[in-house]
Amino acid sequence: MKHFLWLVFLLVFFEQAHAQAQKASDPPVFLSGATLVDVIRGEVYPDIGVLAEGGKITGLFFDFAYNKNRIPANAVRVDLKGKYLIPGMMDLHVHAPSTYKNVKINLPHYLKMFMAGGITTVRAMGDRDNNLVSLKHDVDTGKIAGPNMVLGSFPPIEQAPGFPRLERTDIVNSPQEARALTRDYIFQGSQWVKFYNYVDAEMTAAVVDESHKHGAKVFGHFAMLGAAEAARLGVDSIEHMTALVQNTLDYQDSISMTDLGYYRGFVLWTKANEKKLDEIFKVMIAHRTALIPTIIIQYVAADPEGIQKRSSPWFDLYQKDIMTAFEKDPLRVAAVYDFKAVKEQWKQSMLVQAKQVARFVKMGGRVGTGSDLTPAPPIVPGLSIHQELDLFVQGGMTPLEALRTATIGAAEILGWQDRFGSIEIGKQADIVVVNGNPLADIRNVGNIDTVVQAGRVYKISDLKAELKAAP
Repeated sequence: MKHFLWLVFLLVFFEQAHAQAQKASDPPVFLSGATLVDVIRGEVYPDIGVLAEGGKITGLFFDFAYNKNRIPANAVRVDLKGKYLIPGMMDLHVHAPSTYKNVKINLPHYLKMFMAGGITTVRAMGDRDNNLVSLKHDVDTGKIAGPNMVLGSFPPIEQAPGFPRLERTDIVNSPQEARALTRDYIFQGSQWVKFYNYVDAEMTAAVVDESHKHGAKVFGHFAMLGAAEAARLGVDSIEHMTALVQNTLDYQDSISMTDLGYYRGFVLWTKANEKKLDEIFKVMIAHRTALIPTIIIQYVAADPEGIQKRSSPWFDLYQKDIMTAFEKDPLRVAAVYDFKAVKEQWKQSMLVQAKQVARFVKMGGRVGTGSDLTPAPPIVPGLSIHQELDLFVQGGMTPLEALRTATIGAAEILGWQDRFGSIEIGKQADIVVVNGNPLADIRNVGNIDTVVQAGRVYKISDLKAELKAAP
């Protein structure tokens, strides 16, 4: 069976390479007259022309008359005078299961929603049906429109007895079992191997070693182990914020709110000892362990009414039966927890988290944007990253620092900085055209006119109209 799967992988690889090569026959695209936002140097350059051929950026020059001979005669010209070009943004924590509340998800529709929000790359996790491998192939070969996909394993690995229950994780009982499961995930197409909360150092070390041996990376929650120890063991990225806070709390604070279980780790950031946190940050920086905060997802418990109101203008982009299922049961977190008593403290905690993430960046830490969304409201693809960046700036990042977390910083975390993350010759032509300068106001990342993905041009008005018209 494995030999057969390996043959399928080779066929997919060569078909993808062939399809990528065929793009050279498509007409070139010339983006004319916009202002380029250079996320590497932190500068803006007006009157820039960008030439895209075969899905890649092949020309980058001032769009003046003396350069007109550099534009191929058959190029499709897109006039963008008065607009700004930023690199395609990324969401590094996406869930893409096959169903939601017993409704079958139209995954191509879901992916197109990211495009409408200027997200051209996602790190995504599917489900036990391994439903994303063929979908990634369809995107890579241009069969469907969607962001570049980096595949994370699912379900995440967890050590027996597991937390909170078996259905959400794959339970292992020994490092040997963990290595075997890791190889299986990678063999099936996972590029990142995920841990959940309950795991010790020995198990983590085994999975990190096995993953890195096969060219994959490791990410996860690590709420039990803690961020510093996970970093020492070679984990590549820490997801969410719970693994950071537990070792910064005094004893009485660390055992408080036990009725909230795992979720107290999000609420108690107002009690964090900053000196202890700095020691954790230093370990993460020394080991180049990235942080994907996903602060925005906490609104589903801390302020569900508020986030639903702010996101509702985008709800008509969802497939219709998903919206119906959501309206019948809007809870993402099961009602076994009562968050009402801690909502105000939690909202305050989110701002503290944003402040600490900004401090981590200024210390030299690696941060990437992620939203932890599923294919249903109230957290909306694309919009969630705009909201996360706004939180980062509220916490003290400059707009440039925030924008880097969604572009070149995210690409570096993936190990794809030679392919994505900035607008440079030789990189894939993933570009978002916005109507205002995001270095002046980070909220301008959401004022999108056009998205270019692998050299293909999509007007946002057309994408949104298509999504709204879908069943």
